[in-house]
Amino acid sequence: MSPDECSKLRSSESWFTRQFPTTSILLRSKRLMTSVFGVFVYMTIAGSFDAVLAQFVKRTFDFDSFGAGLIFIALSAPAIFGIAYGNLSDRYGPRHIALIGFTVAALALALPIMITHKSTAQIAILSILLVLIGVGLNLILTPLSADMFYEAAILEEENANVFGEAGSYAQVYSLFCAALGLAVAVGPAWSGLLYEKTSWGVTMLTLVLLCLLGSVPVFLYTGGRQENAIALAEDDQA
Repeated sequence: MSPDECSKLRSSESWFTRQFPTTSILLRSKRLMTSVFGVFVYMTIAGSFDAVLAQFVKRTFDFDSFGAGLIFIALSAPAIFGIAYGNLSDRYGPRHIALIGFTVAALALALPIMITHKSTAQIAILSILLVLIGVGLNLILTPLSADMFYEAAILEEENANVFGEAGSYAQVYSLFCAALGLAVAVGPAWSGLLYEKTSWGVTMLTLVLLCLLGSVPVFLYTGGRQENAIALAEDDQA
């Protein structure tokens, strides 16, 4: 490409692209932004329970504050097995595991609609469903977080002259944190408003729809096991 052609190409680029070339490359990556959106979905759902779960069990089961706090153990306990989710993602690929996570979470989020009155059976059912929701959410977060950095490594290799020695990992991590931060604000506010204005069932259905929405770009753009195996093989040969 001649100097004149290079000059014309740069002049056709937006101001943002010229000033922040590495950031522009990251934001244009469908695979990377799919992972960012998936992390946003994960935290929105988790944050939603922070806003409504304690209120729901207090109103439905007459739990005190201590009992309402204990119910969160069912939701958070599956995170203990995070290394197992990571192993599954490494073995079968981020796409497959994340899609399983969205499916498990969506099904488990739909079923709490049946919780309507105070009884030991209903408390037990809700606890089991919260465990399943926790499993589904962790199956979403772990592979998509890993896939963000898989894609970052590929983008750095393809655009080595742009990224240079600085790399992109700090920017990718900042996108991860931005998704979490935005979701922490949106999730509780949205679900809290819905719960007060409508019902527990409507609130859960919106979270189911969010899960289904999040699964679509994952199916289309998130990396799979075969792609990761090829990348690892190329690294070994190098």
